[in-house]
Amino acid sequence: MTASRIVDRIRDLLQITEPFNRLPESEREALLADVSVEYFGPDEVILEQGTTRVKGLYIVESGLVRLRDVVQQRLISKCTEGQTFGSFGLLKSQGVAVYEATALEPTVCIVLSARRFLELYKTNEEVAAYFDQDVNQYVLRLGTDVDVPGAHLLFGQRLGRLPLRRPPVCAPETPACEAARQIDQAGGGPLVVMDEGRPIGILTDADLRSRLVAAGRPLETPVQALMTTPAVTLSDQASLFEAMMAMLDRRTDALVVVPAEGATSGEAVRLLTDRDVAHFRGQDPMATVQRIDSVGAVSDLVNIRREVSLLLARLYRQEVPPELLGRFLAALYDRISVRVLHLVEQALASQSPAPPPDVPWVWLRLGSSGRQEMALTSRQHNAVLYVAPAEAEAARHAADWFARLAEDVNRALEACGFAPSPITARESAWRLSLRAWKRQVRSWIFEADAAALQDVLPFFDLRGIYGDLALVDELKADIVDALNVQMLDRERHLPARLADAAAERRGSASLLRRLVPERLLDNGAPVDLREQGLLPVVDAARILALEARYLTSTNTFDRLRHVAAALPEEARTLDAALEAYQNLTSLRLEHQLRAAEEGEAPTNLLDPAQLTRYQRTFLRNALAAVDDLQDLLTRRFKKKR
Repeated sequence: MTASRIVDRIRDLLQITEPFNRLPESEREALLADVSVEYFGPDEVILEQGTTRVKGLYIVESGLVRLRDVVQQRLISKCTEGQTFGSFGLLKSQGVAVYEATALEPTVCIVLSARRFLELYKTNEEVAAYFDQDVNQYVLRLGTDVDVPGAHLLFGQRLGRLPLRRPPVCAPETPACEAARQIDQAGGGPLVVMDEGRPIGILTDADLRSRLVAAGRPLETPVQALMTTPAVTLSDQASLFEAMMAMLDRRTDALVVVPAEGATSGEAVRLLTDRDVAHFRGQDPMATVQRIDSVGAVSDLVNIRREVSLLLARLYRQEVPPELLGRFLAALYDRISVRVLHLVEQALASQSPAPPPDVPWVWLRLGSSGRQEMALTSRQHNAVLYVAPAEAEAARHAADWFARLAEDVNRALEACGFAPSPITARESAWRLSLRAWKRQVRSWIFEADAAALQDVLPFFDLRGIYGDLALVDELKADIVDALNVQMLDRERHLPARLADAAAERRGSASLLRRLVPERLLDNGAPVDLREQGLLPVVDAARILALEARYLTSTNTFDRLRHVAAALPEEARTLDAALEAYQNLTSLRLEHQLRAAEEGEAPTNLLDPAQLTRYQRTFLRNALAAVDDLQDLLTRRFKKKR
């Protein structure tokens, strides 16, 4: 291979490798003077644990490298094209390799010199943040086996690099008979409907059967009257895991993959189905979803809930970030809840002499489930919102119906392993009409003191999962209106009262949390990861988001990112809190999964004696970042009073 061709391959590799692909082209080009190319045969040791001086950052150009702790006989990870290793040794262990790196097949690596890597780390904040997080994830997983078959496909592989099929396409005015012919020629797969170079819908065999044949429509019916719209689209730069999450969130089994710059013709689009996800993954989370959606009795969901926990453990071992795992777990738990609601509705309709009330309604998830931040110890937090009929008798019937529905659903969710809480729809205070909810929320915003707000903080994490979701938007709009009006009363500023409520709810735990960073390494006091680490961040993010009128998402990660952009003067503290929240979430998940695998009940209590020295220092730093966030709240809302 010519020297120019080698340089071109190095240039192409840097262009697709995180975080170098974020650098300006001129900076990437400057790195070429400090890289070398190394070739390794099968089973050749690249780094010897504890003795090899790491000469630089290794980037795999081709082949496969195994990272292994030979002392503990533990697999750490496997690296393939575009993945890096060696950063931990350069940044945290005086340049000595902390694991063994071995080529499993003929492998080519480019090596960025240690001097140049450390220089870039010190001068570029984005590069430093990336490798700090990489090091943190390694520290968090010390002592943890990693399940890696197909892991790089699940998380890192971009859709544009997968062999996705080109679907048949047609225009909106295409007759159904012609679309059916195209689907048949393509082997029965979905057809994508394009309008001016943009995917607007998907047409399947099932659509033709139910919306054309069963409905008795003529064969010349245009496909725009039959298609499922809008088409769910995703950039070809998204990962396979992001695609799976999009399918779960949008409740679809197919999505259209378009170029990052946008589709300009049918030639450019590709199709990804749930079967493709299963094929590329080598394992099948989507099969779990299909089983959830097809069960005929609540009892069948009990075993599936256990299966979800096992699936979560497998994905965690495959190094899926905790933020995505929380969303994934919430999405699967949403599907379980939706199936329970459907089964209970059917049962009530068949048992009741009167028909169900013909009114719009929605099932709400609150608290951690509303935020899509579920853990193995998360409890039920839910509510019902409905439009009460104007006529008194019909209103009484609706109230009775939703009371029975809520009781049966909450009981069924308990049978599936979701522990109850005081905030559930079976309680009349959490089962109200739209008008009553508006009155209640305005009462909290205008009148409630800190003590009264303590018990209702999870409500402000509301998210609809079943029913008429437009009701949620209407209630959120009313919350924003009430907040805008309430801002005129500086003595009753809601975010300040919420800050007081959050502090009172934590009580002595807040003081204990502040003491922990100072004494953690000395006496190993137990740490409640939820009360002392996670909840203070959740509360702060909620308060700051309400102050900013950000109700688009209730997820803590989303809230912190939005507020950091809205308050650039506080961005450093908020970014540090976001990183701390990510790492504390990962630490709790690892702790709970390990307990579950050992047959113990998962808890939020962590014994620091179980942690390595690196992990204890890491935990202390995370809790210090939480303290800084609490100081930000204190400074900010003292000014509001």
